[in-house]
Amino acid sequence: MHHGLKGSVHGELAATMPLVRGLTGVPPERSVPTTQLERIPALDILRGLALLGMFLVHFNMYEATPLGTEPGPIAAFLERFIGLFVEERFYGIFGILFGVGFAVQLERATARGASFVSRYFRRLAMVAVFGFIAEGVFGYNVLIGYAMWGVPLLLVNRLPMRALVALLVLCTAARPIVSITRLAIANTKPGGVQQFTERERKQWTAFRAGRDSTRAAEQSERWRTVVAARVKFMPRFHRQWNLMPNGTFILLLMGVISWRLGLLRKPAEHRRMIMALAVFGAASTLLATFVLPIGGTPAGAGPPPGNPVWNAFLMFARYGFQLFRHQWLTFTYMGVILLLVARGPHWVRRLSPLGWAGQMALTNYMTQVILLDTLFTPHGFGMKIPAVLVFPAAIALFVGQVFFSRWWLARFTQGPLEWVLRSVTNWQVPPLRRVVPVTTTALAA
Repeated sequence: MHHGLKGSVHGELAATMPLVRGLTGVPPERSVPTTQLERIPALDILRGLALLGMFLVHFNMYEATPLGTEPGPIAAFLERFIGLFVEERFYGIFGILFGVGFAVQLERATARGASFVSRYFRRLAMVAVFGFIAEGVFGYNVLIGYAMWGVPLLLVNRLPMRALVALLVLCTAARPIVSITRLAIANTKPGGVQQFTERERKQWTAFRAGRDSTRAAEQSERWRTVVAARVKFMPRFHRQWNLMPNGTFILLLMGVISWRLGLLRKPAEHRRMIMALAVFGAASTLLATFVLPIGGTPAGAGPPPGNPVWNAFLMFARYGFQLFRHQWLTFTYMGVILLLVARGPHWVRRLSPLGWAGQMALTNYMTQVILLDTLFTPHGFGMKIPAVLVFPAAIALFVGQVFFSRWWLARFTQGPLEWVLRSVTNWQVPPLRRVVPVTTTALAA
């Protein structure tokens, strides 16, 4: 499923936003905004890049081709291009950066000897509130997955590196492992496999019916009808996609691991590892797109003869136990940015427009989903975007938010929603307006 994609259901989901600058974890006793010197430029730049990619995906959702009709050549190209290079990849960056933010917050709180758990749970609660608004009101399934999986992340964050990597591999393959285990248990009972298969079919059918009902309600011109349908569908949606640790949770783990390794903090010292991960990401995407399943799709209908548990094992093995995914192109995108940042401060300055948007990523993302759901739905203004304008419109909105972020941050310490998040986290109201405005040169630094 595409995270953050309204009503979309395929792949491994979750959606959401990184926790922007608030994740640095300023303690209550000195609740001051993070200064430019404390910020990590690579994180803001990556947040901005992820934001741009999500904009491209979301704008394409409102492309003017009517449902059920054959798209024109431009619309078909866009769909193919976004499916191959954009969907889920930029959501993956968001998820990893959330995990990084968690690791940064924990590290700084530990260094100060400050309380961490209560502040962290207040932050997760506020993220869940933003997630409810984004999903229940405006139809974008973002943030709630992060709030959910942020809880077990707290339980494993102190594991040694080898244990974290082993847990990452196990969680990535969690769906095949759980499916094979459940099938093996069912196989011990007479007719158990058939009952198991029927339960799975009914569950998926019920989910699709709920999704289709919600999509039909979204064609209403009444906000009340639309919001009621979206809120009703939320529990089913998250039961289907957010109860396995093979989606959002592995992204959070990757963030914690990458921070411990120093990949984002000191990319110049880890060029080889970053390059290796970037190559793995590209190779994994090629493998998942053009090779898997190994041996090609089996011919014939119906389950193959023989032991159903062994057949399930072989099937998942042919798909690499979901260890190789299209989404891992995320590593390549992140690797390119980190290698550029590692080349020196001049590249940080060149990429600074992404960083301006990234410093206010939560505000910018929520602004975008509100704007799109208001402009391009029947309960809003009902506008549609011609296929040829999808990319220009998305880029134009992003550029507008870049310059707005630059203007805002010159006058205020952080974005408005970031300020709310920090206030709840620290349980006190930090200053928002800057005493001395920041110059453009300082922002670009």
